[in-house]
Parts: sequence; C-alpha cells; structure tokens
Amino acid sequence: MVNDTTIQTTSPTSAKQPIILIPGTWCTSSIWGDFVPALEALGLQVLTPNLRYHGLPYDEVAKKVGNVSLTEFVDDLSELLLSLDTPPIILGHSLGGLLAQLLAARHPDKHKGVILLGTAPMAGIFAMYSDTLAVFYKHYMKWGFWNKTLYADKEKFRKYVMNNQTQDDVDETFAQLVPESGRVYFEMGFWYMDSKKAAKVDTDKIQSPVLVITGTDDKIVNANISKETAKRYKNSTLCVFEGSDHMYAMGEFMPITINTIRSWLDENQLI
Repeated sequence: MVNDTTIQTTSPTSAKQPIILIPGTWCTSSIWGDFVPALEALGLQVLTPNLRYHGLPYDEVAKKVGNVSLTEFVDDLSELLLSLDTPPIILGHSLGGLLAQLLAARHPDKHKGVILLGTAPMAGIFAMYSDTLAVFYKHYMKWGFWNKTLYADKEKFRKYVMNNQTQDDVDETFAQLVPESGRVYFEMGFWYMDSKKAAKVDTDKIQSPVLVITGTDDKIVNANISKETAKRYKNSTLCVFEGSDHMYAMGEFMPITINTIRSWLDENQLI
C-alpha cells in the first residue's frame, strides 16, 4: 500500500463491525468530518483511508496522481480490506462509490455489505449529463487528458457539488481538496475506449446487501446513475433524498443519511 494512505479507526483492537469509507474525487480522509463519530455511534469501527497519493502535500499530489488507474486505487484498498480480521462494510462516496463496487466484486466473500452515496458510474451506465460535462469538459478538451492531473474549480464545485450547502462549508471543504487522476476520468467517462475495462464491475459477484443513496438536487452525479446502479444488484435498496445535493455526509442531509444507514444495517442484521 502506498505509504501516504492514512487510516483512522475507533480502536486498533475494536470488536465492532468495521466499515471502510472511500472518499470521492479530489477528497481526502478529512472530508468525512462529523460523519465518522455519527457512524461510530451506530456501533461501527470506522476506517478512513486516503486514496493513493491523496495524503501528500498538494503539489506532490499534483505531480504524481495524474496517471493513477482505478485498478491501482482498488489494489491499495484491497490491502486494507484483507488486513482486517472481520469482513467490513464498504462505503463509497462519488468516485469512492465506484471504487467500493470494484473492491467488493474483487473480494466477494470478504465484505458484508456495500453503501453507495451518489456513486460514480460503472462501465455501461450513461454518465455524460450536461451538469457533469459542465464540470469536466475543459479537462476533457486537453490533449492527453487521460494522463493529466485533474484540478478542482471552486466556482464549479460550489455550483455543481455543494449547491445546497452554506458558503462557509464550501470554503472549508474546498480548502481540503487535492488534485485528482485524469486517467480515472478517462476510464469512467470513456470506458468503451479503455482496453483494460478498469471501470467494469462484475455485479453478479456482489451478493451482499447494497444500499444506494442519491438526491434530487445532485448535479455532478445525476440521480439516474444511482437508479441504474441499483438495478444491477439483486439485493439492493435505493433511497432518493428530496432536495439533497452531492454531499450526503455533511450538512442538513447527514443525519438523514445516518438514519437511512441505521435502518438498512438493522434490516440486514449487519450489526
């Protein structure tokens, strides 16, 4: 595992049910904030790894992350998953949602359930909605974008990612962001051109319960993506939050997300 991948847990010897939180595009483990103690209050042991290079200083991330593949991110997450004595629940937000599915499919017998918050699309699901393109089109117009670092734009982040959050929360969150892999956005957005099919999820291998959460005001990841994702699993639960933007783990919708997860955990006897 890349040595900048930090992990926080409730206790190294905790007997609680572990849950791995996988952050989304541009995000580090710091994005989770109050979501971590809220999950701990449900009786979970929370692990919050960084994706490869994301825990390094901003400029170092920018130099190293551009050509990292989805597969390499999953390689690192696999090391964490396999190091645990108890099969975890895997939770992913946005890009982390796709990584969560890839991780679960790679290790079908090593996890207990999957939670997807505004998940990025797997190969085969239409993704090129107008709001999504508004965020990423300038990057896609660069020659060799598939190997180039992807940077966040604050105004677009406010308008399309945190569109229903306070400006103070936007400012605080944006200050924590780091650059992202352009290769990942080639593998997701242009999966039909990717010879390695890095974004392809073998959904038949995931027989565990899957909770899919989306919001009517999620602009960067259209709710239809989550709806199509849920259809691909035999044991899925889809929840659509009226009025929620993309940030399900913060702000006014965080308690709703926690209550939804609590109910799902109870229904599936996961804790």
